Amino acid sequence: MPEIWLGYGDSEIILDIKYENIQNIIKPEINVQNPENLSTSIRKNVNLQNSSVILVTTPFPKMMEIIKIIREMSNELGIMSVDVFLLSKSYSLRLRQDISKESLDITRIESGEVLKKISIYKNVILIDKIEYDPVFGFSGSPVKLIRECYPQVMNQIYASVIGEPPKPGLCGEALKISVEELSNMDCQLIHVFSNREAIDSLFFEPDIRSFVNTVNSFKEKTSITSNLSKSAFISGNSTYASQMTLGNSLNLLWNNCHSVSDGGTIVLLSENRGGINEGAISKYVEGRLDLNGLDKYQYIYELEHINFLQVLREKYEIILISTLPQVYLNKVGLRSISKIKDGLDWIIKKNGKFSKTNIIPTSEITMVTNNTS
Repeated sequence: MPEIWLGYGDSEIILDIKYENIQNIIKPEINVQNPENLSTSIRKNVNLQNSSVILVTTPFPKMMEIIKIIREMSNELGIMSVDVFLLSKSYSLRLRQDISKESLDITRIESGEVLKKISIYKNVILIDKIEYDPVFGFSGSPVKLIRECYPQVMNQIYASVIGEPPKPGLCGEALKISVEELSNMDCQLIHVFSNREAIDSLFFEPDIRSFVNTVNSFKEKTSITSNLSKSAFISGNSTYASQMTLGNSLNLLWNNCHSVSDGGTIVLLSENRGGINEGAISKYVEGRLDLNGLDKYQYIYELEHINFLQVLREKYEIILISTLPQVYLNKVGLRSISKIKDGLDWIIKKNGKFSKTNIIPTSEITMVTNNTS
């Protein structure tokens, strides 16, 4: 019996499963960049000058290595200290510990401050981890800025989502609108393809428009073909917030729910120590969101999840392993279990002792392409 460890918040839990019950363990191969190549690549492609700022739009573990190299560059070039900001509503314990361990001077910044703050610098460097996203197709700095700082644009994008299923991995209208909206922003971008342990690739973009080339390269590296299964275990743990809130976890679900056949069961690892954000999910749980008005609302934070739940709730059986009370999950049509073993036992009871399941450990950086042959 193999030991398969799946991310659960800042830790991992084991899935004890027999070989005969595994259809595929679906995850992209990570080709580890050695420190010398990483340093050389950053030094070759990043332009540093006085009055520079680094804005990390999604905190992730491997950002520390990149920031340290840029700081070394600034010292060698005699450039005044490069300021570093993290776009984050709060710091998780793990993030605070990692920043402290690396002795990095980093300041947290909230969405309302971002555009005004970075406008005072001559040289802006955006850093993010590239991932899949069920609304925009892909996630990175342009998408995070639109989500956090451009509510009117989000209204326009949400209108294209209503009644539609998730569309991860597609360069659709939402991404095109975002890139166009930010096309005049003068900045450099660094996007990272990594898991929690290692960096595979860095994508350097001289402007926002180049992000489209990056997502295509990322998709080539992370798209994996697999047969449809009757069930799947879905998880993620390569950023500090992959499972922080229910909304974060649902992104993991929507990215690869299509890997399961109609009527199938998905067990989503969804720790959620941060609870439910103040947004659409919270309003729905509290009875303050009318489903009949989904096509009339101005965009509310995470409203897309309510839409996707309505579109897909009859298509899949969705089970969460979560710290959230069941009374909350009942309101959105989900149910929880306390142990991963309970999820496996349920799948075997439902589909038979020789049934096979897909396991997707890092759904944020994995795109399952169904084998239809």
